[in-house]
Amino acid sequence: MEYNPSFIKQSSGKIISIQDNIILASGLNNAFLGEVVKFKTPGSEIIGQILNLEKNLVRIVVIKGKQSEIESGDSIHRTFQDAKTKVGFGVLGKLISPLGDIINEEDYNKQNIIYSELIEMNYSPVEKNAPGIIEREPVKIPFLTGINAVDCFIPVGCGQRELIIGDHSTGKTSFAITAIINQKKLNNKLNNKWRTAENKMINEEGITQGTSLLYKNALLVPCIYVGVGQKRSEIARIKKLLEVTNALEYTTIVFTSSDEPASIQFIAPYAGCTIGEWSRDNGYKALAIYDDLSQHAVAYRQMSLLLRRPPGREAYPGDVFYVHSRLLERAAQLHRNLGGGSLTALPIIETRGGDISAYIPTNVISITDGQIFLSADLANKGVRPSINIGLSVSRVGSSAQTPLMRELSRKLKGNYAFYSNYKGVDKLGGDLDPIILSYIQRGVRIDEFFKQALYEPFTYIKQVIGVYCLVSGLVDGIDSKYIDIFFHLLFSNEFSDKYIKSEHYHYINEANDIESWLYSNLMEHSDKMNEEIHAWCNATAEFFIAELQPRLARDKNNVLYNSLKSWSNKEI
Repeated sequence: MEYNPSFIKQSSGKIISIQDNIILASGLNNAFLGEVVKFKTPGSEIIGQILNLEKNLVRIVVIKGKQSEIESGDSIHRTFQDAKTKVGFGVLGKLISPLGDIINEEDYNKQNIIYSELIEMNYSPVEKNAPGIIEREPVKIPFLTGINAVDCFIPVGCGQRELIIGDHSTGKTSFAITAIINQKKLNNKLNNKWRTAENKMINEEGITQGTSLLYKNALLVPCIYVGVGQKRSEIARIKKLLEVTNALEYTTIVFTSSDEPASIQFIAPYAGCTIGEWSRDNGYKALAIYDDLSQHAVAYRQMSLLLRRPPGREAYPGDVFYVHSRLLERAAQLHRNLGGGSLTALPIIETRGGDISAYIPTNVISITDGQIFLSADLANKGVRPSINIGLSVSRVGSSAQTPLMRELSRKLKGNYAFYSNYKGVDKLGGDLDPIILSYIQRGVRIDEFFKQALYEPFTYIKQVIGVYCLVSGLVDGIDSKYIDIFFHLLFSNEFSDKYIKSEHYHYINEANDIESWLYSNLMEHSDKMNEEIHAWCNATAEFFIAELQPRLARDKNNVLYNSLKSWSNKEI
C-alpha cells in the first residue's frame, strides 16, 4: 500500500479557538456530521463530536473528558466512527454514562467488570434508524405497569410510546419506577413455578412450527432508566430503591448530572435507546424510560445556540421536533420473523402550571401513542398515583389488553362514565334517583381502588379479580373508606384460611405466585373456576360487611384499621 500524505493530512486538524464550550477547528475537510474525534493524540481519552460543518471549518462539542485540558493549537484526530455505547447483558445492574463508562465500579470487583466487558458487552452506535413498517407488527401484547388505573383504563402495549406528563412533584418518576418494579416477578429467575410454566410454553420445536404460546425470549423484560440532567442525590435514591426491591439486577441506569455539559446530556436518551434496541433485536420485551425530555430539549437548545444555529419558537431550534421523533420512533414491536422483540418507551415531560399546550409538551404528545396526565391538584390532595383519567388516553386502547380484562374494563369504563357525569349531584341535597346514586357510590369505590401506595404495583391477576369485584357489585356494600383494607385481606392467605374457611382459596396462593396473563387465560375458559372465584370473593365481602365494617366504624383511633393493614396471621 502506497503512502498517501493527503489522506494523513485530511485525518487530522487543528484547534483554532475555544469559545463557550464550542471548539472551532480546521483541517477536517472530509469529516462527516456526528463523527467522533480525539484531541491531542489518536489514543486520547478526551473525545468530541462534530455537530456543525462549515466552509473549511467544523464546530465540535466535548462528550468525554475535561475541556480545560485542551488549548488552541492542539491537534485533532478523526476516528471515522459515530458515537457508540455499550450494550448487552453486561450493562444490566450498572450505572453507566452515555458512552458506556461504568460509574458504580466500586460495587463490583475488577474481575467481574473485565469479564462483563469481554464476554457480555458489545459496542453499538448511539444513533440508528428506526425500524420500517415491514419490520413491525401491531401493538397488541399487554405491557403491565402494575398501576391499576393504567392497566384497566389506559392500557400500554409492548412497543408503544406512552407519554408521562405533569407538573413538578406529581409522581412522574415514581410512576416509571413502579413500572420497572412490576417486572420483578417476571424477571425473577428464582421463581420456580413460573420457570416451570415457561419451559412448558416455550420450546425450540414450538417456536419453529409457530405453535409456541410465547416467543423464545419473551419472559425477560430488561429495563433502562435514563436520567437527563438529574441531581446526583436523586439518581442515588433511585439506585438504592431498585436495589432494595431487587429490581436493579435487570435494570440499566444511564446517568448524566445537571452539572455536566449540555452535549453529554443530549446524547443520553439515544444511548439508553440503543441499549434497549439490543434487547429488542434479540427478542426481549425491553422498557426504556426517558426522565425527562423537557430537560433534554433545554440541553439541545443551549447547545444549538452556542453552535450559532438560528432559534425558533421559545428559542428552541427548528429541528427540536425531529430530535424527539427520531428517538421515540425507535420504540417498536418487531415482526415475529425478526424475533418478536419490542422496545416500549415511557418518555417523561414536565409541565408548568398544568399547561400541556406549551411547545415541547405538544410536540411530544403528537409523537407518542397516548399520554398519562398526572394532576397537581390530585397530588396536592395526597392522591397517588395522581392520574387524571379524563385527560389521559391510550391510542392503542383495548388492543393491548387480554380478552378477559378487555371485557371487565369495558363494564368498568361504563360505570365510571356515569359517575363522571353525575359526580357531585348527591351533594346538592334533595331526592336522588336510586340508580344514579348507585353509580355515584360505585364510582367512589372505583376511585379508591385506583389509589395505590408508592412502589407497590398490583399483580395482573389481582387487578382482574379487583375489577371483577367492582363491576359485579360485590363491594357496593363496603364503605369507600375501607376498600383498600378489603382488597388487602382478599389476597391474604392467612386471613382467608383463618376466617373464611373454604376449599377455593388455593387460588390465592396461585395468584400470589404466578404473575401473568396465563392465569387469566385459564379463567376465560373455565366456568367452574369462575364460580369458585366468585364464591371466594363473595364470602370475603359478606364476612367483611357483617363482621369487620361495624367494628371499623366504631374504632375511632384506627387501631383495628392499622392492624388489618399490617395483617400477619393475628386474631381480629
